[in-house]
Amino acid sequence: MAAAAPRHGRLLAVVLLLIALLLAYLLFVHWTQVAPHLALRDQLVELRDQEQRLRAAAQQRPAIEARLAEVRAFEAQNPGFLGAATFDLATAELIQRLEAEVAAIEAPAGRCQVVNKTPFNPREEERFERVVIKVRMRCEMDEFSRILHALEGGSPQLFVDGLSIVARRPTYTPRNRPAPQGYLDISFDLYGYLRGSQLASAAATRGGGKADG
Repeated sequence: MAAAAPRHGRLLAVVLLLIALLLAYLLFVHWTQVAPHLALRDQLVELRDQEQRLRAAAQQRPAIEARLAEVRAFEAQNPGFLGAATFDLATAELIQRLEAEVAAIEAPAGRCQVVNKTPFNPREEERFERVVIKVRMRCEMDEFSRILHALEGGSPQLFVDGLSIVARRPTYTPRNRPAPQGYLDISFDLYGYLRGSQLASAAATRGGGKADG
């Protein structure tokens, strides 16, 4: 029993020494020397991965630029957009298009005419700049159907919305003359779109003027 006690004491001393050395390592070596190096290593690995991603993106840049050039070329040749560069010019283009289609049907005098055409500035945010004119016409159904088909089926692509048709009867019939036919009082919004690349300039220059005919 007496011999076992010194061995027991030496083993306990060794264990305490190891614990002391471990604590000293943690306090004076690991947190002051090793831990900063490990954090630096993690940063270097992250920077290396980021560099690899940037290099991969840089290698794809020519392909991306070529694709963007294709998109711009397609957009420039797309007949669906209005040809004008600003809201005001596009409004004039819409009015000219409407008047041209009305003249093209060669309707007899008084059978189809544009009473009013007013530019309208929509407030909704859209992907492309929308150009609208509010139109009021007096027209027979046959003639108006031809005009509507020409507007929506031509180029650039135009749209008709808010269509309202009210039948009107003449209020005065000259004596000894056959009663004239009634007419249709037609109101609608005619609109088209500016190209996406022109949104900034259009927003800066668009206005809400009026043009009556």
